[in-house]
Amino acid sequence: MAGPQALLWSINTRAVLEAVDAQGPTGRPELVRATGLSKTTVSQALQELLARGVVREAGLDTERRGPAATLYETAPGSGHAIGIDVAAERVSAVLVDLAGAEVCRAERELGGAGAERAVPAGGPAAGGFAGIVAELAAEVAAEVAAEVAGGRTVGEAVVGVPAIVARDGKSIRASRGLPGAATLGVELQARLPYPILLENDVNLAAVAEQRRGAGRGIEDFVLLRVGAGLGAGVVIGGRLHRGFAGGAGEVGFLPHPATALGSEVLNARGIAREQGFEGSPAELLAMASAGEPVAIDAADAIARRLAHVIGAIALVIEPELFVVGGEGTEVLLEPVRRHLLADAPELAVDVTGSGVPGGAVVQGAALVAHEHVRERVFTEATT
Repeated sequence: MAGPQALLWSINTRAVLEAVDAQGPTGRPELVRATGLSKTTVSQALQELLARGVVREAGLDTERRGPAATLYETAPGSGHAIGIDVAAERVSAVLVDLAGAEVCRAERELGGAGAERAVPAGGPAAGGFAGIVAELAAEVAAEVAAEVAGGRTVGEAVVGVPAIVARDGKSIRASRGLPGAATLGVELQARLPYPILLENDVNLAAVAEQRRGAGRGIEDFVLLRVGAGLGAGVVIGGRLHRGFAGGAGEVGFLPHPATALGSEVLNARGIAREQGFEGSPAELLAMASAGEPVAIDAADAIARRLAHVIGAIALVIEPELFVVGGEGTEVLLEPVRRHLLADAPELAVDVTGSGVPGGAVVQGAALVAHEHVRERVFTEATT
């Protein structure tokens, strides 16, 4: 009977922990109703979870009749996760606790585009790009270093990269100007004392959009992120679609009559130059938003190319919604809709802007890392 009894205890305790996490701060009567377990079973499970440090008391409920009841909630300090965004201009990191709340964040500005960005002024003398990422992760992790005795420190870091990441989440199949891409995962894992998971940056932005932005409650949507290049995060049936080998969403290389086969369908900087504008895509879009005529013409050319990409995707998977993300891309929404209506009026296409405030990639990375850490901590606490 020892085996089945242990299994039953694990199932019951996990049910109580999940209910605390979903409803907390909450009392025992609410946990009894939520789980369908007896008062005695719930009380025993709470005592064990308190002893293991994954649940804590959260004050008293003085509003109900009778004696004040103790409230319980998940202990935020019992696990932490880090999300990291490796972008062209900067590396950003955010630390979240087991409740999913942000504890702190840090950023490191990079020197410029291309390989030279790997070692900015004042950066580490050795270690290159992996050293910068590891250093930033260590900076935010230091916020919880003092909790080693009373809780758990970082359980995992998820790193968003502008690259095609293999199914193992450790190696990179192909990248766009990412210094040391081939060995980044190995070098990071050697430098940091917790598991590292690599993921495509646009995929992570799509996760953030699904949980916190325009994709909430939508089963099928595509996030198109416009920056130095173009990438897509595809959500089908409520799940991120990574493809067989991690390469789904590389729509930046779709064939187009205006480009050579194998070249980028939407190179914002190149299109802007053709229209007589010199500057970064973000600068272009900001000036278009401010009403600069040359910038408006360049933004319109980008929007038409983007509309053609949307049309091609719609013909294949016909999602409910397309979300256009990236810095300053709000100015592209109206011309994209206009070009779709003019060039492909028969398509059922709805286009909107991002609903994620702040950095979507780093938020998505933190959400994925938190999900993994939460599962690990909950499993350890109930077995």
